[in-house]
Amino acid sequence: MVKNRSDGVSFGDALIGALEEAVAFERGELEGVRVDRVEVTARDVKVEPPPTYSAARIRGIRKGLSLSQQVFADMLHASPSAVRAWEQGAREPDGPSRRLLQVAESHPEALADTLYGKRIAEMKKDGWPRIAAERPAKPYGTE
Repeated sequence: MVKNRSDGVSFGDALIGALEEAVAFERGELEGVRVDRVEVTARDVKVEPPPTYSAARIRGIRKGLSLSQQVFADMLHASPSAVRAWEQGAREPDGPSRRLLQVAESHPEALADTLYGKRIAEMKKDGWPRIAAERPAKPYGTE
């Protein structure tokens, strides 16, 4: 047999060992082996891609939330120049940014806890909640 692995075990031997271990696991013969299983897999569901956003739609989301470009960029963890370019139609947001724009548009309250300042505002205008909490600035991960 060809020994092409760094531990000196051939691929064939490693494959047979793995198959024997899988059979033993299925029979319940292995103890202490932890397997994490999830209930929802790609076999069960399909995830819709995020929508595309025009410059006007992005500007509308930001203005609907009554945020400056800087604050909107900070909330999305994007650069202000990226938000400016999106709103001018010079660039299109990438996949993760499009998903965050979708959240900002559909569920702005989900991103509201990232905003904080001196004033506490909870007002609605045109169906857009404006929520900012008053709290001291603390680095993430500190209590």
